[in-house]
Amino acid sequence: MELREAKAACPYCGTGCGVVVQARGERIIGVRGDPQHPANFGKLCSKGQTLHLTATEAVIGNARLLYPQLRASRAAPRARVTWDAALEHAADRFAAVIRERGPDAVAFYVSGQLLTEDYYVFNKLARALVGTNNIDSNSRLCMSSAVVGYKRTLGADAPPCCYEDLELADCVLVAGANPAVAHPVLFGRLLEAKRRRGSRLIVSDPRRTESAAAADLHLPVRPGTDLWLFTAMLGVIVVFSFALRRRARRSKN
Repeated sequence: MELREAKAACPYCGTGCGVVVQARGERIIGVRGDPQHPANFGKLCSKGQTLHLTATEAVIGNARLLYPQLRASRAAPRARVTWDAALEHAADRFAAVIRERGPDAVAFYVSGQLLTEDYYVFNKLARALVGTNNIDSNSRLCMSSAVVGYKRTLGADAPPCCYEDLELADCVLVAGANPAVAHPVLFGRLLEAKRRRGSRLIVSDPRRTESAAAADLHLPVRPGTDLWLFTAMLGVIVVFSFALRRRARRSKN
């Protein structure tokens, strides 16, 4: 049977690595990094390298639902039903709770992987149809603190940089993270920039992690004292900026 290949994106994390999926018939038999993809240039972490193993018949049969299933009670076994039956059952249960206890007795918790249009539909369902404000999303709970930090420090609610910016930086500071394990594709690009351009890597972490071992400077701060480090760095930046302004005024005069 002929071997076919198709390009796709790894679904595991937000790096967005490109992959080349190899299939024979209807079966996926292998995955490799896409050398032309701008995020990973053919490199993959251990999860991406074993991505095809999640598409085996054994995994799909035990871990992936292929059709609606329903059980009348917790003690009853699951049974295959039609989509209409599953949707009617869910609607009837919601309606019964709302009739007895009111619309605020139900809530919706939706995924952070939905599109904007999906969020719109869910909000219309919860607020306009059901009549409750009890709807939340993983994107708000997970990213709300990051959004506040980005807006206060950088003026926008998204990281205003890309992977190429990190590769072109003369110095990169990693604080309290271990990207060698948690973000191996990006960390590999940082190490390549160190080798090719001589850029410096500083890691601030109480632990002697894999990232700290590869850094030019490891700052093993005590737990809870990272704020002191960042405040001291901010003080140096403020003093240095005042000195530059004073020098600029003197040169004008």
